[in-house]
Amino acid sequence: MPTLPLCDIDEGLATAVALGCVAIPAITAYSIGRNSVSVPTKKAKLALSSRMLREKQSLLNSSDDAKEKKALQLGELDVRRKCQIAKGGPTDHSGEVVVSTVPDFDLDGTIFGSLPGFLPRTVQKSKIAVNLFWSDPCIARIDKAYSQVPTPPPYKSGLIEFMQKDCDFAIEHADGSFMDHLKFCHDYCAYNAPGISPTPLFLHSIMGVGTNFFPMGKELIPKLKTLVSPTDFKQIEAFPSVLRLILGTDVLEEMERNRGRWDGLKEIRFHRVIDNMSIVLTAEEFWTQLNYQLIHTLDFLPAASWLNQMDDSFMVAFLSLHSILSTSKKMVCKVDYLASSGEKTTDGIPLTLGSIIRGLAPNFVLKSLARKAIGKFSKAIDHDLGYELVWDK
Repeated sequence: MPTLPLCDIDEGLATAVALGCVAIPAITAYSIGRNSVSVPTKKAKLALSSRMLREKQSLLNSSDDAKEKKALQLGELDVRRKCQIAKGGPTDHSGEVVVSTVPDFDLDGTIFGSLPGFLPRTVQKSKIAVNLFWSDPCIARIDKAYSQVPTPPPYKSGLIEFMQKDCDFAIEHADGSFMDHLKFCHDYCAYNAPGISPTPLFLHSIMGVGTNFFPMGKELIPKLKTLVSPTDFKQIEAFPSVLRLILGTDVLEEMERNRGRWDGLKEIRFHRVIDNMSIVLTAEEFWTQLNYQLIHTLDFLPAASWLNQMDDSFMVAFLSLHSILSTSKKMVCKVDYLASSGEKTTDGIPLTLGSIIRGLAPNFVLKSLARKAIGKFSKAIDHDLGYELVWDK
């Protein structure tokens, strides 16, 4: 049986871990067809939800064009996303959800179709080729809570038309999940962070995602500026860069090391992903950006079994952001989280080759490989990952 050289394994893990960190969205946030369904299983004692099954099958049977149009124009919220918005924070749904693999999943039908190598493709597939199956009581409880959430404000005039006609959001994921992710981020912010605009989270990926896909060309930046406020645009252009800094550098660690100097933070300097232009955020703008980043991480947290997945890259980022914002008293969004929450169980979590590969790598190795791979993504587009936190002397 042929074996892979250690360097090939490292390169494969680096690519797969990084892609898992910056892919949009995390597949653990939804099930096929954007509707969560419940199926019979003895262990979790889940009941069949025929209504949800019919809705799921209807969407699966629709044409690709219809699915893309529906996803782009509307976006949908699944059970987990509704729960987070209504609660104002994440929940470990152990015992309420079963995660199953999607048989014969076609990785080539996603933005990861060009990913080379058996190892990275296997690891990536284990992250995205999943369905979430919920218990009927859980669905009923969450639907009741979500029914109390006010209707979110409409998107700013002209944005949907701009995204549909001038940008390329529909192909971000072949299953149309991109708009679901954007809708969640927007709606969560609107309800749980009323003091800041939800528009930057609706457009947070328009100027670049972690896989070097750009829904909007840089030549359209002037037009985008006419559709949003100057304050919103500054947060939008910064988002892809700050996300890479969080996952690919030690910017959060540097913030942690300087806890006693937070009141003396003046600004942060870094480079825009889409064109490597130098940009600056004031301290207050940076704190607001970190709130946006915290909300964004919610959509990437595991649906269940948190204590078995504490090395998940977005879980690590979430915990660090939550700690920094809550300690600094700079958190302007409601994100309720208890460090003691979560369960250490593998019930309802599928065992796949990809998950085994991920589980064998030590935490510090995964972190190092992820940073290495993110660095490669930026290098490939001549993006400088360097940054500077400027403090009062």
